[in-house]
Parts: sequence; C-alpha cells; structure tokens
Amino acid sequence: METKWLNPDGKVDYDCLILAGDVGGTNTNLALVGEKKGKFSIIMECVFPTQQMENFPEKIKLTIETAVRRNERLKPKLCCISSAGPVKDNYCTPTNIPWNIDGNAIAKDLGIKTQVINDFMAVSFSLPLLDVNDPKQITPLPHQDGSLGDPMGSVRAAAGAGTGLGVGYLVENQGKYIACPSEGGHIGFGAFDDESQQLKDYISKRFDFLPGAEMYVSGQAITNIFNFYRDVKKVPMEGILAKINQLDDPEMPPLISQHAQSNQTCRKIMQLFIKCYARLAADAAVIFLSRRGMFLAGGIVSKNEKLFMENNLFMEYFDKSYNQNVANVLKTIPVYIIKDYSMSLCGAANAACSLML
Repeated sequence: METKWLNPDGKVDYDCLILAGDVGGTNTNLALVGEKKGKFSIIMECVFPTQQMENFPEKIKLTIETAVRRNERLKPKLCCISSAGPVKDNYCTPTNIPWNIDGNAIAKDLGIKTQVINDFMAVSFSLPLLDVNDPKQITPLPHQDGSLGDPMGSVRAAAGAGTGLGVGYLVENQGKYIACPSEGGHIGFGAFDDESQQLKDYISKRFDFLPGAEMYVSGQAITNIFNFYRDVKKVPMEGILAKINQLDDPEMPPLISQHAQSNQTCRKIMQLFIKCYARLAADAAVIFLSRRGMFLAGGIVSKNEKLFMENNLFMEYFDKSYNQNVANVLKTIPVYIIKDYSMSLCGAANAACSLML
C-alpha cells in the first residue's frame, strides 16, 4: 500500500468527510475527501494494486484506520466507490477485475452509508468541479480554426481511455447535477478511412460479433493496433518492436507510447489510436450535444498530451463530419484534456454528497 497525505497536519475543517474510491484495472485508489461549501479536497490517499487484492472491504477498513490513527476525527461519514462496469442494486461486476463490489455489504461492515457507482458517473460528477482556466487541471484543445469553442447549455460529457474505455455525461438543472451511468465504451465503432477499415476487419476476426469501441480506444486498443501493424502491415519486429512483441498484452501500451518519438512504427500506432479516440469523442459529443464541454479523461491522454496536440491531430479528426451542419456543431464544442487524475476521487465524493445527503 502506498499512502500519500495531502493534508499532513490532519486539520479538520469540513462539513462532511467522505471515503472515495476509484477501482481501476491496474490500481485502486482510496481517499479521504473533505467537503466544505461544495468544494472538495483530498486529505489522504492510499493506492493498491488491483489485481493483487483479494479482500477489497479490508482495504477500505485499512484506509480508514490509517486516517483515524493520524487523527481520530478523520472518520468518514459517507463512502462512495466507483468502478468500471454496470451497477445494479448497489452492486457492481467490474469489467476488467476478477472480483465484485457489494455496496450494501460494505455499508453493513463499516457502519457507513455506502454507494457504488459506475466509474464514469464519478468522472461526470467531477466535471463541474474543474476550472477550465487552470492549466494544472485542464488543457484546452483548439479546433482547426483556432477557436476553443463556446461553452453553453447544461450538458458536459467525458470519454476516457485507460485499461478500458469509459463514457459518461452530466446535466445541470437549476444548480443541481444529474450524472448518468453509461456503458458507452462498448458502442459500435465506425471506420473512417482505409487504414481504420483494415484495423476493424483485423480486430473483428477475433469476435463472434462486431467489437465495440473499447477495442480501438483503450490500452487494449494500443496493443491491438500494434498487433495489426505486425500481422497485417507486416512491419518487421526489430529493435524496440521485438522487445515490445515479447511482452504480455497489458505491458505493451506504455512502452509503445514511450517510444513514439524515437520509433516510426510506435509513432504511427499512437497516431492511429489518437484518430480513433477523436472519432469516438466526436460521436459522444454529438449523441449528448455536450455544448458545455467534451472532456478527455484517463491516464493515456494525460501522459501523451504532446502527441494529442501535435499538428492538431486529435482535433482534425474530431471536427470531421459527412454532414456540414453536424461539423458546424462540433466546432462550437469546447474540448478539454483533464490533467488532474485525482478529480475522479473528488467526483466520487461529490456523488456521495449529491446522492446520499
């Protein structure tokens, strides 16, 4: 367990304390979050390797015990756990994790009101907490004409590629927010040029039915595109490519993105991934009409921001449409990269206060 104190003096001056959780395919982050007049700040955070966990409720207990040992007043009033996967009756069967999350059982065990939500419901609840003018939190992506869009209306949307692909949206109504769960990462994927059609044909051969967007926009997707370049484009497996080819699938994406500046094939793989990501984000923006902003979340975009912005590649493919009226709408939608990954924990805390208080 890795523990980080962001408020090491243990000062307590909050209206509510929340144990917020973000269960990802690689890491699980559990944090004590303080709320004061609608603002949220992380007091302490514990990080666990997800695939090595056997007893998730025990990790929640350990996190609370760690906080209370520092200051006995740091006991949370609410608990909200987010994870990739559908949630029903406060129970989640995660998409990329070999164990389940039972909110009612956690509540009974801890004696704390507990809510389990979809991970992109938590991301959606974080969106109104973000300052789009703060470069530490947000990087705006300019459209092809140089404009940054014109925020308006009540709908924000998010699309985030990590281990898998998440999509969510949030609607503002009279100062209150409604975040809607989504399995939008599994919508169909539409090829947009000859190369993406070849990729789609290649990936489709592995499935009995057309694979969803997650197979083209996620960490898994980067591995899929690498295999496509090896098997279809017949790129020789030499140098760093030979090393990558020997790795297990989950270990490939970081090394591919790491060598995108020095290896031409790695660069082309990431460029095709970014084009696919842009088309997925544009589809989501059109579906939700997210005129308040389309937010790109997840570790891949934040770690590869330079590649997304280089030659305005992402926005070139985001702005495209066969229908000029739709293209005109896309050009008005602000697009942002979320740089502050911890905002998903604040989003879970915001969800707790919105749904349980």
